[in-house]
Amino acid sequence: MGTQKQTTKGEQLQNMVNTVWGLHGANRDERLPLTERVNLLRTHYELQRIKEEELDIPQRDRSFLYLQEEPTAAVLLVPGGHSTPSQYFHLGRHLYRSGMTVYSSLLPNEAAVGSQSGGVPWQLSLAELEMRYDMLELLDVPIHIVSSSFGSILALILARKCKAASLTLLSPPLRPNLKLSERIALTWRRIIPRLFERMISSSPHRWLADRYNAVRQASQKLGEIRAPILAIHAKDNPELSPDGLKVIKKAFGENDARIILLDKGGHGLLKGEESGRVQQEVLSFIQKHQGRRGDSSGRGFAGGGKDSEERQKSPTRRSRRNRGKRSGE
Repeated sequence: MGTQKQTTKGEQLQNMVNTVWGLHGANRDERLPLTERVNLLRTHYELQRIKEEELDIPQRDRSFLYLQEEPTAAVLLVPGGHSTPSQYFHLGRHLYRSGMTVYSSLLPNEAAVGSQSGGVPWQLSLAELEMRYDMLELLDVPIHIVSSSFGSILALILARKCKAASLTLLSPPLRPNLKLSERIALTWRRIIPRLFERMISSSPHRWLADRYNAVRQASQKLGEIRAPILAIHAKDNPELSPDGLKVIKKAFGENDARIILLDKGGHGLLKGEESGRVQQEVLSFIQKHQGRRGDSSGRGFAGGGKDSEERQKSPTRRSRRNRGKRSGE
């Protein structure tokens, strides 16, 4: 009798990857049933979870997926440049209990690699974000984006390319509180880049050394976004000026942007004094636009394809056994 060859962990992972992309190809050729697409999203998350375990990412900081079997909508939660998905635990559970699938991915930023001095190109985080958005599109439901700090810049760039149902920006860094020396260095950045990096190296705004182009790109292209926007900022934010809200208001007007300026809350709004109100504002805003899908011809439209029609015929059923738990736990 021949001995059966045991597969290594690497081979098992490769088999999973091959299966995932094979199913993606099949889904492109002919739309798979919703249950199979939900399982495909779950498998994507499992691959991500395994990768983060191998990188020894602390459990609290890893990506999480709160997966509904028949979601009414999906929400992509985008961490800030020095943050992890842990900032969204409470908000994510609230959204999940409202019938939505919730996904927050650990982006390849300073928090993920353990560096506080920059050096991680923002384009890597954007590419990761685009891939996770594509995964949520498997569900064929409206997708909402919630972001904070520099994650809001990535979300603004992403929202120009995709058809998000809504976009929430928490402490968007469109107008950093720069000192005079930092403003001078920023003005001369193109001519003397090393001067800017040296003058800003010990500043809370050191992230601008690598990411100013992303901030400028997001600011200049605001008018191309076709999703309704919620933007929240606090007056006592030590890092960012509330003038960033004026930029959003000017680009979108009163009808397509809800602007909230809090007296208290600091930079991390979901952990500040007004965290309860912030969570409620985000939840209410998403629920208001839950039946919308982004569309390049307008700020959104009602509807949702074949799967949405099926959900309208029968009430949404949640997975009671996994309610409030991460997929894979």
